[in-house]
Formats: sequence, C-alpha cells, structure tokens
Amino acid sequence: MPYNWNGDYVPSKADRTTDILGQKEIGGVGQLIYHPFRYKDYMLANDNEEYCAFPVCGPGYEPAFPTDDSLSGKGLLVSLCNLARQIDDWDNKIPYDQLIIQWCKENMHPYRIDFVYQQLFGEGFDIEEYDAELAARDGFFSISDFMEDLEKLYTTALFYEALDGICVADKDAARSLYKEGKYFEGLPFFEHFKNIHSTPDIDVSPAEGYLVKKMELYAEYKKSHPGKQPPNGQFAEEPYDNYGKQLEKLIERIPDFNMRLKVNPKTNRVEFSADVNSVFDIAWFTLARIISENPALGKKGQPDDHSEGFMICCRHCGDFLIRRNGRQEYCDKPECQKARNAKNQREFRHRKRIENAQKQKKNASKLNFHTKHL
Repeated sequence: MPYNWNGDYVPSKADRTTDILGQKEIGGVGQLIYHPFRYKDYMLANDNEEYCAFPVCGPGYEPAFPTDDSLSGKGLLVSLCNLARQIDDWDNKIPYDQLIIQWCKENMHPYRIDFVYQQLFGEGFDIEEYDAELAARDGFFSISDFMEDLEKLYTTALFYEALDGICVADKDAARSLYKEGKYFEGLPFFEHFKNIHSTPDIDVSPAEGYLVKKMELYAEYKKSHPGKQPPNGQFAEEPYDNYGKQLEKLIERIPDFNMRLKVNPKTNRVEFSADVNSVFDIAWFTLARIISENPALGKKGQPDDHSEGFMICCRHCGDFLIRRNGRQEYCDKPECQKARNAKNQREFRHRKRIENAQKQKKNASKLNFHTKHL
C-alpha cells in the first residue's frame, strides 16, 4: 500500500507495466532461517531398491546442534561445491557414498531439516525411547538424490564462475566448462563459440539474384575454405557478445523459492523467510543472492565493483572460496599462496623488463637526436 508510517498517502513511483519489484522494494530482503544439526553416523542400506543413508540415533549417538560459522549459506555453498569437485575428480579413490556421509557428519544433515529438527528438539523427546528411532527413520535420504542435487548445483556454480570470468577477459573456465568428469558432465553453453559459424561475405553476383544459386555458391566456398581452428585457449567467436542470452540460461537453472513467515530461533521474532527443506535449498538461495548482488555488466572488474563476498575458484587448486576482497584470486592453502607469490614475482620481473626496454629505447632515441645535431 502507498502509505507511510504516519498514514499519509504517498503515490507509488513504480511503473507497474515495466518495473520489477524486488524484495527491497516490497519491504526488506528475505532471510534464510534453518536449524542445522548433525548425526554422529549413518548406515548405508537399500530401501525399496533405493540405496539410502540412515542416520544412527540413540544413546551414545545423540545428534549435535552446532553453531559453526561454516554453516552460513556461503559456507555451505562453497563446501558442497568442493565436495562435488572431489567426487568428480578422476584421481579420487574414495567412494562417493563415503564422501557424502563424511560431509554430513562434518557439516549438517542434508534433508527434511525443519521436520526432523522439530522431532529432535521437540518437547518430550527421549533419546532412549522409540522417539529416537522415528527421528532416524524420518531422516534417511537417497544417495542418488543427493548426487543428482549436487550435480545440478555444482555445474551451475561452474557456469556462474565461467560467465563471470568472460566479463573480465578470463575465458579459461568457459573453455573447460563442457567436460566429462568422473560422475558429472559439464554444461555445453560455451561450445558454440569454439567454431566460426558466421557466413562470409563473398561475391554472389554470378547467381543473378537466384536464391538457390546463392546457396550453392556459399556451399562451394565453405567446402573450399574449411574454417581454421582458433589457437589453444581461445574462442573463435567472442562469448562476451552473447552475455545476455548466457545470463538468461544461468537464471533458468536457479529453482524457484517459497517464502513464508518463520520464527527466527536467534531472535525469537517472526520473519519473512525462504522455505528450507534441504541443504541444497540453502545453497541455491545463497547462489541466487550472490548473482543478484553482482555488479552491473559495465562495472565488472572495476576497482569499485565491491566484488568481495562473491564465490570464485582458486586459480591454483581450483577449490571454491568466498572472495574477501576484489583482488583475491587464491585460497589460503600454503601451496596456493606459494603459487600466488610466484605469479606476482613473474609479473614484477615482466614489468621491469618492459620498463627497462622502454628506458633503453628512450635513451637510444635521445642519443640519435644528439648525434644528428652535432
């Protein structure tokens, strides 16, 4: 309603035919309210021919209710993407079901979060009674469902990172996006740009205006002039020119979110929140927020683009991380920092060589000038 807090009518400035009203325009940004908990262990077994993980819940296996900073939306998004990267690595020898269970034990239970939490934290819950068995049964999840959800999140995150890279002339991630991993297949959205598809301008006057003859001339030209492949690491056509359509494809991969009123356990206040049923809901919502807060296309890569807080891949090891500042390109692992220092030294020596060459050229020009005027 177009009224202020004093009850005075304030005409709306929005054009309902063209304007998009975001959450900020309709009263604040939606939050994520969820209740993380961990089971100490899981058992793997078949349930109706579906390979599933069953939580272990009972005396000695009491669930924990952590408050780790790593359980923030960004922390979970990065952790899930790095789990997918490890699972999909051809050199990885650990079975993916074990890696999934280990992730759940170290982070949080992945599915039916609020429903199971209400059981575990509800009044009258007794770890030594049948309640514990019910909570464990309701907490089971399919390993194949987890892998399917993980693949879509992971490949979309890689697509986001590649699309962000081409805006600052970093095309490596885009070129390698479509590749066959151990379990996950990359997205083919940049393959179109690896080959030249444009029709050349040739002399079609012999066709005398006949369309069929024109088509034959083009076909003969293409047959006698096979397209040259671009050099390694380069695109034949510029993907940046098609950024708008690629961005639409990225947006289409983000699922819809249900919003409703929920009680925030930290403040005991009712807040407008996204509905969370799984850890993937949290990760998707976080990725959507990151994309929506990205700087405008024309400002990407500029010093004032406020790029801290966005997800990137470490340039050395490839792990996902949340950027602390606009210049961060490497994670904190010692080997990655060593690679960063080596890169900085190479760039420093390269700049010095250029400066010395320019200085020598300048001195040579001065010497030639004086020699001519002696």
